[in-house]
Amino acid sequence: MRRDVVLVTVGVLLLPFSSHAAERQLKEIPETRCLKVTFNGETINAFYVIIDARTPKEKETDRKHGQPGGAVLVFFQGHGQRPADAYKFTAKLARMSRSGIVIVPVCDTPYGKDENWRGDRGKDVVLMAIVLHVLQKEGIAIDGYKPLTDMTVAIEGKEITPQMSDVKAKLAAIGWSHGAILARRYAHYYPEAVVGLGHVCPAGYKQWAGSVHLAGRFAWEGLHIGTLVFRGNAGDTLSCGWGLTKGMVGDFCRSIPDGIGALQPLKFGRSCRDVRECTLYCDDSNLPLPGIGNIVVIFGLDDTCMDPRDYGIKNPENPTQEEGEVFWMKYYPGAIADGARRTFKVFPGTHIGPVSHSDMYAREVLVGLDQMVAQATTRTRSNL
Repeated sequence: MRRDVVLVTVGVLLLPFSSHAAERQLKEIPETRCLKVTFNGETINAFYVIIDARTPKEKETDRKHGQPGGAVLVFFQGHGQRPADAYKFTAKLARMSRSGIVIVPVCDTPYGKDENWRGDRGKDVVLMAIVLHVLQKEGIAIDGYKPLTDMTVAIEGKEITPQMSDVKAKLAAIGWSHGAILARRYAHYYPEAVVGLGHVCPAGYKQWAGSVHLAGRFAWEGLHIGTLVFRGNAGDTLSCGWGLTKGMVGDFCRSIPDGIGALQPLKFGRSCRDVRECTLYCDDSNLPLPGIGNIVVIFGLDDTCMDPRDYGIKNPENPTQEEGEVFWMKYYPGAIADGARRTFKVFPGTHIGPVSHSDMYAREVLVGLDQMVAQATTRTRSNL
């Protein structure tokens, strides 16, 4: 299939990487770190990966200028995935981004005392606390951060509070599948800190009949993805499948002693709550994005779970300008009014497209977010 048939064309001229970016080196396997996070009367497990591709000279330049070369990228994984999963994608984001920094935070489903802060609402707080913690260790503060609640968040027993730093950074939130919902929540609840939103094979755009409906569609897509084992993508397929299994089973198994210890048996079902959160429908009625600068949405051409045809795209191989305008007006009318730059694409790939076609997805996300290193200024605006 010709790529120019699949893509919605945007005039892009990419200049060669800067000398710094060309020298950036990363580990083959990133180190996943585990944390104990206390919030809302409970302590849960959290995990993160920081991918810092900056050279020593870049780090020194950042200190002198008081900011990285661009926004720090926060990547929200697909449902159940672990921080090191999709590394083919996140590593490219780090190497090719202006800041050179990607943070991937993950946590068990919050299910504390106050039910208003359970599920993804609790993650809004916990995942930001992890990012604060990680960046503070790197000597970086989040520019524009304001806490969502007066409730204390502690990591490894130490309360997390904003620290003064000579280096400050804005954030760009990027989400895959369920992570796309988390990314939009992040951009909504921290509008002064988050300057861009990227969605790849995203959830959040369909009004599901319920979690069973979504689970059925996801199971079918899982069978579809499984055929990639015989089509040259065995490694990517098995890795994503194993990550999902580890994440969901791990959260459930940890919920049992947590529920017993807290005398709260409802915690045993917190992983089911997490699945239900995947069905959240996101638009300006519940998650408006005031002042967002850039939005990128990329669907997979062969994704039967988050099928672009469900969102008004009659022929995903050739989306029209009119369909794009309807899409943006339906889901992001406020961003349109505020002049946000918007990029919509349908790329080759199934629901694991960001992994199986990592270079293509990573480049377009960074270009659309204006976070591509050594990016030309001749890029034309895309409203589709």
